[in-house]
Amino acid sequence: MTTAKKTVSPFSRRRFLVGAAGATMALPFLEGLHRPDHASAGVDRARFAVWVRVGNGVQQAWDTEPESFWPRTPGALTTAGMMATDADRATSELAAYADRLTLLRGVNRPFGTPNCGHAESIPQCLTGAQVSPGTANDPRALGQSADWRIVDQLGTAGVEPMTLMAGPSSAYIAEGLSWRDANVRTPAERSPANQYMRMMGLTMAPPEVQRQLAARRLSVNDLVRGEMNALLGRSELSRWDRRRLEQHRDAIRDLEVRTMSCDLDPAVAGRIAAMTGPEGNDVRLEVVRLHMDLIAFAFSCDYVRAATLQVGEGNDQTMYTVDGSVLPRFHWISHRIYADGAEGETIPDAVSLHHQVDRLQLQTFAYLLEQLDSYASAYGGTVLDDSVAVWLNDLGAGPPHSGHNVPWLLAGGCGGRLRTGHFLDVDVQINQVLNTIVTAVGCTNDGGGPVDDFGDASLPSGGVDEIVV
Repeated sequence: MTTAKKTVSPFSRRRFLVGAAGATMALPFLEGLHRPDHASAGVDRARFAVWVRVGNGVQQAWDTEPESFWPRTPGALTTAGMMATDADRATSELAAYADRLTLLRGVNRPFGTPNCGHAESIPQCLTGAQVSPGTANDPRALGQSADWRIVDQLGTAGVEPMTLMAGPSSAYIAEGLSWRDANVRTPAERSPANQYMRMMGLTMAPPEVQRQLAARRLSVNDLVRGEMNALLGRSELSRWDRRRLEQHRDAIRDLEVRTMSCDLDPAVAGRIAAMTGPEGNDVRLEVVRLHMDLIAFAFSCDYVRAATLQVGEGNDQTMYTVDGSVLPRFHWISHRIYADGAEGETIPDAVSLHHQVDRLQLQTFAYLLEQLDSYASAYGGTVLDDSVAVWLNDLGAGPPHSGHNVPWLLAGGCGGRLRTGHFLDVDVQINQVLNTIVTAVGCTNDGGGPVDDFGDASLPSGGVDEIVV
């Protein structure tokens, strides 16, 4: 694969407020401060992509196990149909967004996993690349991932993709979604507080300032109040610009309250400030939602064009809580036994438990869609309309660790470039879906046309025409 020459969109040349203690606040796009020649040149709108990966496969039809994941019939999706006819299917959790969904059944992992189905699947998810033999739990992707392709071609120099994870750093199989290049893994940030400070430019602030922020005795808004007031007084700002700035300031305040304190007891708040709390099992989904808050916020101010969020380690060992009951380890449930291997005591009703976890995971994905949909877009509609949010699993069904029919659920039309409102049966490789997504966001091949060469050179080229407008 060849990487297209990097171009920087004018929309990503973002402005910042620099305040006390070296604090830097990234600003949203402001028409009044935007150079008029950009608009007259017909510059395209900003578009974004986020991938949310979950593990261990989904409870779909396999062997004697019933179908509990996909809608019953391919075709147009409606909220009424998903809530009635398909109410027993996990995807019904996304019914509120039916007309903005593209459900793809029949996406296939390109290469086998001779050593470990979990470890060797994750690196393929966003690269479509072969995986180096390595060790059983630490293989390496032999290609760049889609988030880096987007940021390399469309992003602001020096701003990396948001690479987030909810899970322990000590995991046997850790993060593996984001690859700067072949064999170069991107470390995932597990702490929402750390990611928030990085976004706000506070990593260079003195330790005392960071401690005050973490303890909620100081706000980023405090550090840039004078600069913010001066900016709000600029005559060239429109009413819309001022409203965006005020919303931006308020969003920062709300994020600080939710991210830095989470209304937890002092012991838990201390663990969060010490960067250990976010890795605990009991706060797993809370951390996922906080990461999602930050992703939506980042897209709303064009902080970055691409983000990834890995839920759980490679073989997700999270013990999820459903209806007040703590379930066995999810990896065990996916194996249907109380063990990580092939032998162990059978877990009663494991198929039903797996389905319940699927529903819980999709409820959480719906939370991301809600957050993206809560920000107004500068182009009309919402940030969800500017984006493509992807929910994917690196395995198809749990027990066989299959690479066939790995779920890819897309939401958002990516600025009108993706066809939505359908459940489609396809037969494609992951790299073809990635070609389609990175093209929709705005990337091109070396000739300026649609990206058709992402992933390993041995794979089929081109995209998935059925989902392109």
